[in-house]
Amino acid sequence: MPAVEAVAALFGTEPVRQDWNLPDDDIGVWEVLYRAETGNIRILLWPAIARIDVTVGPHMWVVKGVREVEVIDELECIARFGEDGVLTVARNGQVILTSP
Repeated sequence: MPAVEAVAALFGTEPVRQDWNLPDDDIGVWEVLYRAETGNIRILLWPAIARIDVTVGPHMWVVKGVREVEVIDELECIARFGEDGVLTVARNGQVILTSP
């Protein structure tokens, strides 16, 4: 939950718990919405299964096995997954996905 709250704070909003979630998941799935220069950003955070889904306009990225989320104030959030994978979502709507 600290990562959910930190990502929401970066985008200046409150996370919204979704009405649906995985069976036996008490943490839930959380949505962060933000209007960026390039379009709407929608981030779904699934803490129970270490997954993040990002949608900007018609584009979507899904990463699993998230092991760390870092927030750089007023700039971006960075999710590290797998051994060397990185998903970066900037406040301006730019998304960068690197994977080995």
